[in-house]
Amino acid sequence: MAFDEWHRVQANSFGAAADVYERGRPPYPSAGMREQLRRAVPEVPVVGGTAEQIPLADGTVDVVLVAQAWHWVDPALAVPEVARVLAPDGRLGLLWNRRVEDEAWVADLSTIIGSRGTPGAGRHFPDIGPPFGPVERRSVDWVHRLSRQEMTDWVASRSYVITLPDERRHDVLAQVRDLLGGHPALAGGGDIALNMVTRCSRADLPG
Repeated sequence: MAFDEWHRVQANSFGAAADVYERGRPPYPSAGMREQLRRAVPEVPVVGGTAEQIPLADGTVDVVLVAQAWHWVDPALAVPEVARVLAPDGRLGLLWNRRVEDEAWVADLSTIIGSRGTPGAGRHFPDIGPPFGPVERRSVDWVHRLSRQEMTDWVASRSYVITLPDERRHDVLAQVRDLLGGHPALAGGGDIALNMVTRCSRADLPG
């Protein structure tokens, strides 16, 4: 599959798995995801749009935050569109949560779910460019604690897994369950502590 087609399929895969995404992803392109947001914060207005076409008037927001998704957008269109809706001195914030492969079982998990060497991996400190000013960057280390079911949901919410043929997807999830249930480092049956790092970037729009 050509990269552009692969990218389109992966980017549009999350709506079909919005429920497991909500349960399994760390504490975020589709109607299904918007419905999860409405349930979580019913008092906040939710509208449909994309980074390339934001359904807001010029200069009407102070901050645009893109969590775990900037790698799916076209920056040539998204950067000027974000700048359009931001007020002077507004800010664009980008962040990604990444697991830290500091333990053998985490490396085994990455092998099972096929996340090593996938196109676009590792682009978590992007350049933004004009009309925004310099990009400030920061990494934040933290620990994500999940039950075994939540960890399985997290795997099931990945675009790579969502788009697998049914038989292959069931096999991957079975391997994950076997790993979580049988690896010596995870013995004891309690919550799983997954070391994480959040890669953060921000840039301001000049006033």
